[in-house]
This record gives sequence, C-alpha cells and structure tokens, in this order.
Amino acid sequence: MRRKTLAIVFVIGALLLASCGPATPKSVKATLSLDWVPNTNHTGFYVALDKGWYKEQGIDLEIQIPSDPAAALKQVAFGHTEFGVSFQEEVTIARAQDIPVVSLAAIIQHNTSAFASLKDRSITRPKDFEGKTYASYGLPLEQAVIKGLMACDGADFSKLEFVDVGFDVFPALLGGRVDLAWIFLAWDGVQAQIKGYDLNTIPLYGSCVPDYYTPVVIAGENTIKEKADLVRRFMVATAKGYEYAIAHQAEAAEVLLKHSPESDPELVRRSQEWLSPRYKEGAQKWGAQKAEVWRAFGEWMKTNGLIAGTFDSDKAFTNEFLP
Repeated sequence: MRRKTLAIVFVIGALLLASCGPATPKSVKATLSLDWVPNTNHTGFYVALDKGWYKEQGIDLEIQIPSDPAAALKQVAFGHTEFGVSFQEEVTIARAQDIPVVSLAAIIQHNTSAFASLKDRSITRPKDFEGKTYASYGLPLEQAVIKGLMACDGADFSKLEFVDVGFDVFPALLGGRVDLAWIFLAWDGVQAQIKGYDLNTIPLYGSCVPDYYTPVVIAGENTIKEKADLVRRFMVATAKGYEYAIAHQAEAAEVLLKHSPESDPELVRRSQEWLSPRYKEGAQKWGAQKAEVWRAFGEWMKTNGLIAGTFDSDKAFTNEFLP
C-alpha cells in the first residue's frame, strides 16, 4: 500500500509540473493577403506555414492570393484581413490620405528593382534613355523616378517615350516592343538569364533616388491596437521563416514550390539563391526598418508631387513586433 501511495504521489507531482510548463497559445484564425502570385519575396511565409511555426504560435493562417496587387493594402486597412504584403510607396500614399496601415517589417533590406534593356540597345546609363521607348505600368511613381534618374545624369526626360503596356512589361521588353522596362532583378532578371537574354541593368539602389523598402509586411492600426499579441506571435513565426530561408536556400525554394506547384522550378530555385542573402543584407536582423529610409523617401515623394497630405514617417512603420 505504501509503494502504491508513493507511486500515486509521483504521478500527481509529474502532472502538476507539466501543468506549470509553457502554455500553447489559444488557436485563432488569421489571414495574410499577398501582393501578387507566390514568389521568392514570400518564401518566409510559406516556410513558417509548412514547418508549423504559425501553429506553434496558436495561429491558423490562411494565405490569400488577390487578383489585384493593391488589394492587400485595402483589405488590411478596412480590417478584412489581419496582415498583408505591400510596398513603402503604397503605405506612404495611404498614410498621407489618413488610411491607417502600418509596416511591420521590411521583407528585403534594399530595393532590388532596376531599369533593364536588351544589350543590343546599348543603354548603360540614364542619359541613354533619350530617344528610347519605356514599357510603362501606368503608375505615377514611374515618371518621378525616371525623371529624377535622368536629371541626375543631365538627360532630357521629354525625350523618353512612355508606352503603356499594363502588366505585360517583361514580355514587351524581351519581345523588343520597347527599349526599356522597370523590373525586379530577383524574378525578371533571373528569368531573363534562364531564357538566354542578355540585359543591361541600372539598379535603383545606389542611384540618386532614395532607397525604399519593397515589399513590406503590413497590418492595420486597429489590428495592432486590438490584437497586439496576435501581431507579435505572427511576426515571431514569420521572422523564423525568413531566417530559415536565409540559412537554407535550397530547402526553402522546395517549400515554396510545394505550395506553388504551378511555378517554374528553375526560376524559383535560382531566384531563391539570388534573393536569400539580400533579405537582411546589412541589418542586424530580418525585417528591421530604419526611420531615415521612411523619412527620406517620404520627403522625396512629397517633393515630386506624389503625395499631397501630411505624412508622418514615424507612424508609418514599427519595429516593435520583430522578435
């Protein structure tokens, strides 16, 4: 009887100790709205989802793929989704219009876009844009950026012809229908290499136009205020996903392909190899944002007439929820 009593005591003690351990957060549903189809900008989300790190944080996450690239910001702003992927220029415009969205993290530390042309067009500097045709998305930002680049190189902006091609920019460039296009090096640049096209590229980062974060993770002010713990747990899992993608490029690419089987495997693998080292390039940790980047680009947008209202750069972003 004594041995049985001791055994019962030990069992009860073990159960009590177990109950004192860290509690699993209560599971809640949350939605992340992407800015475009799944690509290597989004790999960290899919890694965290695939490895169960959102579930570990008590989050049942759904990733939505919108038909409109600007939909994520609208959905987040109006509280239809908790999280989204957007761009610094979009967030800046939204804040200047009193739309309450906040950037939680920079997915990539520096701008990875560039102005590209086929090598036989001999465009190696903004001065060479004169007398050429440019494949335009039809966005106001394009004219301001190109005008700034050309002015810094002593070029005449009026001598560049804009051809509105919507979102068929890359095919228009490779097909020779235009001389120049604004592309993302991590995706279009890699795709051009795979297809055997030689490009000249003029990166935006390092030019006279201020650097800016593209893309960024966003949330609405109400979500941050009312669901701060959810935001914190979401960012813990997300940061873990991107840190893993930085350290395990090949495996991360396979995870993205698993969740996006319609993607070109070679493109995803080579793009991931190109982009992984750039996720937190020069930063102490993934996602960190600098006040001077938000301030300088906001002032540049104001000077170039891209925003009319008051823009408070300090309210446009936060590093508070980064682990």
